[in-house]
Amino acid sequence: MLNLIFERQKKLQEESFGIDFTDLSDEERSQFIKDMVLAATDELHEALAEVGWKPWATSRHINREAFVGELVDVLHFIVNLWLAVGATPEEVEQRYLEKATKNAQRQKEGYDGIWGKCPVCKRALDDAGVMCSASEGCEYKDGFYNEDC
Repeated sequence: MLNLIFERQKKLQEESFGIDFTDLSDEERSQFIKDMVLAATDELHEALAEVGWKPWATSRHINREAFVGELVDVLHFIVNLWLAVGATPEEVEQRYLEKATKNAQRQKEGYDGIWGKCPVCKRALDDAGVMCSASEGCEYKDGFYNEDC
């Protein structure tokens, strides 16, 4: 299913917006990523508007059809983000399964959301791509990489 979603989204970006993910400059790719994150965030806010979530109000309605529709919009933008960085459906599935296993293990071990995180940036030290250490902290401090880490 992810293969179909990725293919359709890539085709939409190419045919409707002329975006070739293999030909974006770093600046264009960064701007595209920013735009997609903002769009996904906006769609999540639209989804939240379909739910009675406010603690000061009495309504606990869920407009399911509209809510699901907004989440589909979110999916479009999330897939665009994966396409922008060259992720494949197979990689997404593999990384999802690995992270789901890790999250389940964390819960079994009494995960508190604090232990095992970088003391500076608060990222989980055991997550892929994190280059911090518990003893020395974050490699990325004040907008610059710390050469001492």
